[in-house]
Formats: sequence, C-alpha cells, structure tokens
Amino acid sequence: MRLITDILRDIRKGRPVEEATMALADVVRAVDETGKEGSVTIVLKVKPAKHGGPEKTLIAEVKAKKPIAEIAPAVFFSDDEGDLHRVDPRQEEMPLGEAGGDKPVMDASRVGGRI
Repeated sequence: MRLITDILRDIRKGRPVEEATMALADVVRAVDETGKEGSVTIVLKVKPAKHGGPEKTLIAEVKAKKPIAEIAPAVFFSDDEGDLHRVDPRQEEMPLGEAGGDKPVMDASRVGGRI
C-alpha cells in the first residue's frame, strides 16, 4: 500500500506538501504570538471517472485556521454631538503648576480649594 505522503507528493509536483508546510509554519507563528490554538487541514477529494473504471481524480485542499490576536478595547467618551474623545470633554482639566522650591504643585486658587 502506498503511503499518503507519497501520493501527496505526486499531486501537482508536490504542491500540496509545500502549501501544507507553509501553512503549518504560519499557524505555528500565530499560535506563538497569540497563545491560542490553530490548525492545518489537508482534504483529499477522490472523484470517479465519468465513464467508470479505475481512473480517479484527486483534488487536494490545504486549509489553515490561524488564531487571531485580540485587539484590546479602548475607552472613549462621547460628547453632545456624538463625537468620541479619549479624554472626557465634560471633565475640567486640573491646572497644575511646576514642582520645585516653595511653589505649590497645584494652584489651589484656580480649583477652589486650599493647599
């Protein structure tokens, strides 16, 4: 009985073997990057001849399922017009002064408090 690997090498001058090899390397890299599982599948379709008899047509398909890295969520704030901002537009900025010497780090008179 012939090994399936020998038959794969006979299809299109070994193209399915090359494709599966490249797909496996891509999946392994994606698994390393994401920490998630992936897969490579080789499907062989065997079709009989239209007129019958011993002739068969083999179709090889290589399918790869690479894991996809998750994109971390980002927090945005909406305004009254429906625009999105990284900083809440309704939040006033706290005025800060330069640190050093006898100067306060924060200008308390501008924020209504005391230091």
